[in-house]
Amino acid sequence: MDMQTNSTHKIKATSTQINEMLEYYKGYLTYNASNYIIARAKLTNATITFYRTNIVLFQGIGELQEYNKWAKKYHLEVYKSSNSTLIDYSKLSAIGSDEVGTGDYFGPIVVCATYVTPEKAEELRHLGVKDSKLLTDKQMIPMALKLINMIPYSIIYLDPLKINALSKKNDNLNFIKAYLHNMVINSILKKIGDVKCDAILIDEFTPKEKYFEYLKDSKNVVENVTMLKHGESAHISIAAASIIARVTFIRELSKLSKTYGLDLLKGAGPEVDRNAIVFVKQFGWDNLKSVAKLKFANTERIEKYFLKNPMPKSRQGNFYNEINLDNSPLKKQV
Repeated sequence: MDMQTNSTHKIKATSTQINEMLEYYKGYLTYNASNYIIARAKLTNATITFYRTNIVLFQGIGELQEYNKWAKKYHLEVYKSSNSTLIDYSKLSAIGSDEVGTGDYFGPIVVCATYVTPEKAEELRHLGVKDSKLLTDKQMIPMALKLINMIPYSIIYLDPLKINALSKKNDNLNFIKAYLHNMVINSILKKIGDVKCDAILIDEFTPKEKYFEYLKDSKNVVENVTMLKHGESAHISIAAASIIARVTFIRELSKLSKTYGLDLLKGAGPEVDRNAIVFVKQFGWDNLKSVAKLKFANTERIEKYFLKNPMPKSRQGNFYNEINLDNSPLKKQV
């Protein structure tokens, strides 16, 4: 659910209600040594603070949804949003789809979709399922192994070699994501068959009209999809999908690292540039396309490094053929 306001609400709860809420948010809790605070639940777009005075404070963009959930349960005043009518997706049986790897220079792009019912959602919360960005790799790996035995899921990934082989028309990252999301949603729909599905949700990476524009030449386009900002907090199926996708990404990146005997780093920062330079020095320019997404800006920075620091001919491969030296400001330094 995407809330446009950022207000606060609070509940004066009984000890029993506090314990019930703490149990519900168990996977999101951090405990404080404060004399005033019992714990905080940090969701993607809301923070819930439990005070020793039995006050529960709801803050953040999505706080109203969380507040109203408990206000309704405890027969307190329920507030309406000043925006358009809100849908509580968390009560639906839904397919949720999310992608990872699009911010990483090395490794594949992975898209996963899961199907989660409200009953199964409760089990996932107790397991600690939440936005993968709020979890460490160490936390996610055992969680993903449990998830794949608990809920229906489908997964698809595109390795760097295939990404780099795409035509210029199709190598736009949003096009790739749209294509893979549509494929994985088709796959999980086949898996669950006639099982009730109230909604098909995608963690929003582009406006819906653009999503369908990317898919205009694709076959079997699933049209009844909803794009959600902060999708991981709107429905736990998206959070579960992000965890399974991330662990798959980690596995595939590890395979590439073992193939070359060099640890390939996650992300796309300066340390990744240095990692890629070491890779090229050891394995040559031509092998970079097998492990990295060459469309990323990292590649230009790596090119500049090797223009200043020429490689031995045995490592050059097609390096000087693939960059346009006539337009390079570093031409004189080659």
